[in-house]
Amino acid sequence: MTGSFTPRIDLVPERVHALVVGVETYEVSPQWDLPGAGRDAVRFADWLTGTAGVPLANVRLLLSPPARSAAGLSELPYAIRDATRENVCTVMFDELPYCEGDLLWIYWAGHGYIDTGDRLLLPCQNATANLTRHFNLGSALHWWRSDAIKRGQFPFQVAITDACRIDAAAQPGLNFGPGDSYGGKKSDPDRRQFVLYASRRGEVAGNMAERGAGQFTDKLLQRLAGVGLAEAVWNLDGIARQVVADFAEDREAGLAWQHPEFTHERGWDGLPIFGQSWTDPAQRNQAPCLDQQAWNELGDLLRDLQLPPFTYDAYRWAFEITGCVPPVTRALPSIDLGDIARDLDRRHGGTRRMALALPFVRHLARTSCDPAWTGKANTWVDATVERTGMEPVPPAPGLPTEKPILHLRLTSDPQDDALYWARLWIHRTVGAFESIWESQRAITLHEVRDRMAQEINAMTTGVDRAHLGFARIEFDVPYALLDEEFERWKLPIGRPGRPPRELGHYYEVVLRCLDERVGVAADSWRRKWDWFKAHGGQNSQAMRRLGDEDINATLDLVLTKDASPVCVIADVSDTRVADTIDAILDAGMPIAVWPRARAQPSTDGNQNAVTHVDDVWALPKHVRDGRVAAQRRPLALLWDDPDRIPDNRFAVVAYGAQEGTTEA
Repeated sequence: MTGSFTPRIDLVPERVHALVVGVETYEVSPQWDLPGAGRDAVRFADWLTGTAGVPLANVRLLLSPPARSAAGLSELPYAIRDATRENVCTVMFDELPYCEGDLLWIYWAGHGYIDTGDRLLLPCQNATANLTRHFNLGSALHWWRSDAIKRGQFPFQVAITDACRIDAAAQPGLNFGPGDSYGGKKSDPDRRQFVLYASRRGEVAGNMAERGAGQFTDKLLQRLAGVGLAEAVWNLDGIARQVVADFAEDREAGLAWQHPEFTHERGWDGLPIFGQSWTDPAQRNQAPCLDQQAWNELGDLLRDLQLPPFTYDAYRWAFEITGCVPPVTRALPSIDLGDIARDLDRRHGGTRRMALALPFVRHLARTSCDPAWTGKANTWVDATVERTGMEPVPPAPGLPTEKPILHLRLTSDPQDDALYWARLWIHRTVGAFESIWESQRAITLHEVRDRMAQEINAMTTGVDRAHLGFARIEFDVPYALLDEEFERWKLPIGRPGRPPRELGHYYEVVLRCLDERVGVAADSWRRKWDWFKAHGGQNSQAMRRLGDEDINATLDLVLTKDASPVCVIADVSDTRVADTIDAILDAGMPIAVWPRARAQPSTDGNQNAVTHVDDVWALPKHVRDGRVAAQRRPLALLWDDPDRIPDNRFAVVAYGAQEGTTEA
């Protein structure tokens, strides 16, 4: 048990009650089967009734259906019920509220989706194709925190879910029905809730079918092994951090992809929790706030300043550098810089004596395009530190580094539709484009391939260009060539005598269509990219998934209405690809993925859509990884960065203090 927190009650196992659910099979389809979910629920119930000492009668175990969840369930000591929606609601709202207790445990293993309010929807055993019957965990937690529960009962509540958190609205085959709410009255400020998720918003939770176990539950139970009830509860944030660290190691080794998260708005003692040492009063006092003079000066500094690029990066860095835990929602709290600074100033519990607004401004100064403002911002930070005696703020990280990019532009010949004028550039991180080749006449695509192979071989083997090491190829093409599968071009770029290699297996191959960035679409294009840079790629509003049912005559108006989304993931049939591309370009969308119309469906049943994407910035890598693994149909990726264009056809804005865009 960490810290100096002394609970106001002794946690007695007899006053602990639990709902434990494992949904392994669903009425929707046998393809929904999730081997191991039932076994995981039993394993968690065994820890509760074993090491934790909770009475058997206090654990409500629901499985789907018991006969299929695991072998030997008839020998278990629990009174097992089917994991139907009706049974879940009966336990949650008709049985447990009338028990005498101090702690409520909720554990759920199964499929999971999130609604537009970021509430977790957990399909039940009797979910069907016509109606996805489910349990709304977010709404239930609101009910349990309210005064619908008798005052003094269940002041401590824990919810743990080993489930995915996929966007429900992006699942055309599911019907969760109208937004459900279990109601609830006024929130009781004396109740504390701790919620531990197996994955981030938008992520799939890993299931080890061969072992009959969820990857998350497996690691959690390893950390709970031998841990008693009181230590498990009062030190639950420490145990959660250990599980998060375990997954970080596995991701580094390529053994996992998910990012477990936990939310705990206030600690068990009722005080705000934002840092790693929230139970230590001495640590809580080490995150000072700005004084009035600092606020007056900061107001002048931020006045009339629009949301600059990398604002979200600055916001997150403020938490990282001070040792505070950032909010679970990966979004800015406001679009006003002053409001963002005020949000940061309310955060406490860091491990350094540094107001969070100071590193936030330091980071903004590092990435600003205005040298005069950068100087003023850094002067304010340093002067505030010196005057208040806070810890000095270190230099902020620079802009993300990237490898050089090979850029090919193809322009249609007005005399012959089969010929193109071509030009190649290299873009370096320092911000300059270097023209390396230009055709002297209109040529065929076959000739373009030959020339590209020559240049790639020269760059990778030649003495003068060996240092370039580019990782991405951008094809700037006319509209008519968007269906050309450039990523599948086979070029002799391997060892001599070896078969030609597909570009998409070695490089991030992306499309651009700069000729279409005109009129109102150009304004939307720039506005969306500015939003993308300011808010980051992990914001839940950055990405929009589309299916056939979304493609209509007004889709472009829907997409362009706001600055977000900036990215479209289209999982559409061949007959809707052309309409999808038109809507994307009309809306000025800078980033989009869609299936290749001529490609055959995969034989293993995998779909077109990209999965496991939690950061739009990483989308080119995700698409390339999918091509290498050959797990799904080939995808086209549009990636139009208006800040990086190799000539003056468009007004180019500097990409931060480190990088501009000029033509060599």
